[in-house]
Amino acid sequence: MILDELRGLFSALARFYDEQATHAGPAMLAQVAEELARVAVGDITVPEPAPLPATQLIERLDPGADPVLGGFLGLADGLAWTQTAAYAETLSSHFLDNYGYVRLVGPTATALVSSTRVAVGVGVWGSGLYYPRHTHPAEEAYHVLAGDVGFSGADGVRRELHPGDCAHNAPYEPHELWFGAPGEDPDRSPPCVLLWAWVGEIGVDARLV
Repeated sequence: MILDELRGLFSALARFYDEQATHAGPAMLAQVAEELARVAVGDITVPEPAPLPATQLIERLDPGADPVLGGFLGLADGLAWTQTAAYAETLSSHFLDNYGYVRLVGPTATALVSSTRVAVGVGVWGSGLYYPRHTHPAEEAYHVLAGDVGFSGADGVRRELHPGDCAHNAPYEPHELWFGAPGEDPDRSPPCVLLWAWVGEIGVDARLV
C-alpha cells in the first residue's frame, strides 16, 4: 500500500513541476519536471520510518490545502526524516526540535528515489523559527506549501511568501528565511512547509555563512 501511495506522491510532484515549468518561473524547473517524470515510473525505496520531534508539528496542518502537501502528509509518519548534519552542531536545540526534512529525490542513501541530476525534498519549520543565512553550490527553488515565509536572497531584501509562492536562489547565493506570521503563537500555530528542488552540484550540503 505505501508503495502505491509513494507513486501517487511522485506523480503529483511530476505534475506540479511540469505546471510550474510552463509558467514564468526559474528555468531550472523544466529540468526538475523532466527528471521527476522519469523517476516517477522507476524504482522507489520504501523507507524505514525515522521520525523527528518536528514530525509532530504536521498534525496541525490541513491535508486538503494542496494535493502535493496532502500526499506528503498522508505518508509523513512512515518516511525517513533527517536534518543537515552541520546544523546539529551549530543551531539551538529549539531550532532542531522544530525542523526536519525528507529527501524524496537525490544522490544520497536517504533519498526515496536516486538521481544525480536533481534533488527534491519537503521541509518543515515551526512557526517563529529563523533559518540563518546559508549557502550551497546547488541552484535552488523553494515553493511554499503551507504557512507564511519571509525570504531574503543575495540582495538582502526580504520578500513575504505565502502558499503557492516561489523563491529562487542561484548557486552560492546566500539566503535566509523566517517562518510564521507576526503575532502567531508558536506553540499552537501550524508549521511552514517548503517544497525545495536543487539542480547542479546537488551532492554538497548547505552551510551557514
